[in-house]
Amino acid sequence: MTRISFFKPGRLRALVETVKAHSHSARARSFANAAEGNLAPSRCPIMRATRALKSISASAGFTLVELLVVIFVVGVLIALLLPSLGKARTLAKQTREQAAAAQMMVAFIAYADDNKGLILPGYPKREWVNGPMPVFNGDGARLLNEDAQRYPFRLAPYLNYNFRGLYQSDRLLADLREKESEYLPSGINYDYVVSLYPSLGLNAVFVGGSDRLLMFDRLFQNTFGRVHVARLDQVVRASSLLTFVSARAQEQPAVPILGKPEGFFRVDPPRFASNTANLWDNNYETNAALPGINSGFISLRYNGKAVCGYLDGHVGLLGWSGLNDMRNWADQADSAGWTVRPR
Repeated sequence: MTRISFFKPGRLRALVETVKAHSHSARARSFANAAEGNLAPSRCPIMRATRALKSISASAGFTLVELLVVIFVVGVLIALLLPSLGKARTLAKQTREQAAAAQMMVAFIAYADDNKGLILPGYPKREWVNGPMPVFNGDGARLLNEDAQRYPFRLAPYLNYNFRGLYQSDRLLADLREKESEYLPSGINYDYVVSLYPSLGLNAVFVGGSDRLLMFDRLFQNTFGRVHVARLDQVVRASSLLTFVSARAQEQPAVPILGKPEGFFRVDPPRFASNTANLWDNNYETNAALPGINSGFISLRYNGKAVCGYLDGHVGLLGWSGLNDMRNWADQADSAGWTVRPR
């Protein structure tokens, strides 16, 4: 058999040596490129994925302009969200206070039911609470004088002595109890403070009557008659008669925990006697130094309105104009500017 060869033996060996030399030099260049990080494309999927991740991580940084843009966008979003968060907090507080007002009205009417229809005296005479009308705190200790004259502890048995609904913050109520030692040197204790600043003030003048205006004295009643409602069956316009209203008080240095209290045990009407001027200022001031003079201790803390509990048990909101209408304060009032007159 004839053997066919395209190369002579000497040329074939030379070609083999040339191929080997080229192979060694290509491998050397590959190692050099690898050392320098200049990897040639690989057919291996693992190697290709590794190189892709390295490429992404190398280009993942932000430029200064990009960072500034991100900060600007975040700032805009926060500016848009803050008012909504503020409104949500206000709405939550309003809902809590409305629920508290409804609970107070249930307790107020329950007191009347247990006392043959007699309404809780708004601010009774001192000799009453120190004598035949005993008032006790949650520990069973008898309270005297102002602590007992204010409504909270007289209504407390119908609230199971739970004052959470009377204060907007559980934390504040706890602090008043836990930090009593901070204000005891001023001559006041927990019972005194907690009865003074409930978030809802009582319309004591026209619902139950108030000894602060000597309304239970014979001379007053002989002159003006009885201008307050004393029994539930006497009320003509229960659905419009204010009983509890959102209240506020001036700052109390003796009790720094409270700051500027969003609460007071009573609210005063805008008018009373015909021979006196309006008891309130013409315009409501949110940060009034003397809220009693500015608005009779009323607080319009819910977008210019106050939470109101009415004697028929329902709860609503009322603004400055409505609160200046005496028909919402006194059951006898027949006009917005009505006042008490001698009979």
